[in-house]
Amino acid sequence: MPDPLNLTGQWDGVFKYPRDYAPTTPFVAELTEEAGAFSGKTIEPDLYKHSPAHARIIGHRSGRSVDFTKTYLRNEHGYENSVDYVGQLSEDGLSITGVWSLKDWNGEFEMTREAGLEVAAKERAKAQV
Repeated sequence: MPDPLNLTGQWDGVFKYPRDYAPTTPFVAELTEEAGAFSGKTIEPDLYKHSPAHARIIGHRSGRSVDFTKTYLRNEHGYENSVDYVGQLSEDGLSITGVWSLKDWNGEFEMTREAGLEVAAKERAKAQV
C-alpha cells in the first residue's frame, strides 16, 4: 500500500507576503518523493512581468514535517535568492501549512494536494444530498 503522506503529485498553493507587501500569490507545484527526499518544480505569476516564474524545489519530509528550498530558474531582480519553506503536512496528507523565509523576510504558505480538492468536493456534494 502506498504511503498516504508521500508528497508525489500536483499541489495548488498560495504564499503570503509580510505586512501585505504584495498580493497573495498562487502557485502550482509538481512533486516527486522517494524515501523522504523530494524534488519538483513550481510555476507562479511574475510580480514584475507578465510571464510566469518557474522554480525548482528540493526538499525532505520526515513524518509530517516538510522542509524544502525553492530556487527560481532566472537570476533577475526579485528572483536571485532561494526561498526556504518549513511546514507541517496534515494528518490525512492532503495539505501543508507553514512559513517561508528569504533573507530577513518571511511569510505564510499553504498547499493543497490536487486529489484533496476532488475529495473535498465529493464530501461537500454528499453532505448536500
